[in-house]
Amino acid sequence: MMRCEHVLARLWEYLDGELPSAEDTAVRKHLEVCGECYPKYNFQRAYLEYARRIREKEHAPPELRRRLFQRLLVQDRDGDALT
Repeated sequence: MMRCEHVLARLWEYLDGELPSAEDTAVRKHLEVCGECYPKYNFQRAYLEYARRIREKEHAPPELRRRLFQRLLVQDRDGDALT
């Protein structure tokens, strides 16, 4: 069985469905029996679900989106960090 450290390091990839099939199965089996990892998985799963629901409901106002994209373009062009 996988060690907890490995499972916890791969949770986001597991939740996103990005793990190879064999590793996905191993993580799932570990979560089914591990009382330490499952609550962490459950929290991250709930967080992602909440973020998805919020993203579907709320959108940034057009002016804010325009300003943000403009700053990102300047950053990309100049190689500077956003300030």
